[in-house]
Amino acid sequence: MSPIDLLHALGVVGVAILLVRAATGRSTTQKDPQRDFTPAQRAEGFARARNQCEHVTVFGRRCTNAPTHGDHHYPHSKGGATTLSNFVALCARHNLTKGNRVPTHLATRQLERHRRTYFPPGARVDIVWRVGGRR
Repeated sequence: MSPIDLLHALGVVGVAILLVRAATGRSTTQKDPQRDFTPAQRAEGFARARNQCEHVTVFGRRCTNAPTHGDHHYPHSKGGATTLSNFVALCARHNLTKGNRVPTHLATRQLERHRRTYFPPGARVDIVWRVGGRR
């Protein structure tokens, strides 16, 4: 096999791996080495949410339960950063229901819009889920 044939075969294999990862939902991005939110991040995240679950129903109302879980809006398993800008305060029910699903762009925008009504003045409401980057 010539070197060109070998490079071509490796290129096809690489593309195949990426396609399989995309089809199975596996992320090709690097994960944040920090998996869990620190106690300080959890306390601040819960305080910003005014100690109420941030899940919003289809009718536009927030869940009235107290948050017990600090969740990654964009899942850590899919490359989401462990930062306050990617932190969502959720009750156990809504966190376990969400699982590791990637939120839609619309869901992210809706959460940011709702946060403007309850986050403290001057707190950033935008969700930056990549380490060192924007969406």
